Amino acid sequence: MSDFLVRASALTGVRATIEELGGDADQLLQRLGLYGIEADPESWISYTSLLLLLEQASMETGCPHFGLRLSEHQDVSILGALGFVIQQAPDLRTALRELITRFSFHNQGADIALHVNGSVASLQFTCKLEGKLPIRQQEDLVAGIGVDMMRLLWRNDWAPTTVYLAHGETDDLGPYRKRFRCPVQFNWDVTSMTFDATILDRPIVQANPQLHRLLETYIDVLQFAHPDDFPAKIRYLIQQAMYTGDCSIERVAATLAINKRTLQRRLKAEHTSFKELLDEVRFNAARKYLLESNGSLTTLADMLCYADLSAFSNAFRQRFGVSPRRWKQQQRW
Repeated sequence: MSDFLVRASALTGVRATIEELGGDADQLLQRLGLYGIEADPESWISYTSLLLLLEQASMETGCPHFGLRLSEHQDVSILGALGFVIQQAPDLRTALRELITRFSFHNQGADIALHVNGSVASLQFTCKLEGKLPIRQQEDLVAGIGVDMMRLLWRNDWAPTTVYLAHGETDDLGPYRKRFRCPVQFNWDVTSMTFDATILDRPIVQANPQLHRLLETYIDVLQFAHPDDFPAKIRYLIQQAMYTGDCSIERVAATLAINKRTLQRRLKAEHTSFKELLDEVRFNAARKYLLESNGSLTTLADMLCYADLSAFSNAFRQRFGVSPRRWKQQQRW
């Protein structure tokens, strides 16, 4: 099953929510390999791991609407720079357009869309892993964050016309009615909320258009560490893709929304190739690990997305002329 990346800021409030409900946050985070990562919200984590964490937290705390509770601890700030851009947009339509077009800057595994039909607007959320993983808690979470975002941008007393959730109806509707202050429908085709479309072109009172333009430029630069250096972009994406266990050319090309051949052609124009960049990233990471860690070579091979230890050892020996273990010993002399 393919995986995607999401910024670690998506873990904001997870620990607090689990503990409020009497759960063991450390144990859950460790089980999913997410312990300690919450301290670095700008890093990237596996979207699959996040979805499984939300589901297991719900089951182990006995709270069927865990995602809804978690949404009380999250707001647009989890979007990082994108959250600032949205808040400074001149109107709601622009803000939502920024969110939709740049959402992959925060979460590569989901899409947001806005549909307007006459006087009715619908803001929709779809998960690319739907049907492969449980996403009930994610649906509740994004609905809660979405409503709060609209209240922040428009009016604190605002409420959608209706909130639609794709998952089945729960026994206790009270938390949903209290959170959304509107009718809630379950078993829908797509998680969404509808509202009066006439507010889309209303100005956001607290917005600063000049700051918005500056932030737009900033986020374009921030998305890649070296915006004018295409090979550096690919190195960065390879590093991030390693967290998912798949740093193949197909995965990296998909992140850029281009096909494999286009990526190969662009790298050839830069006098390099995907294999050269992949090897560079892998071996830089391997040397750092060998110098600074006493962890197993099997773990290292897995981190670098090799099929097995033998494949990693052979590649390392071909590159440096000695085995990884021997190279580590040589650095101590």
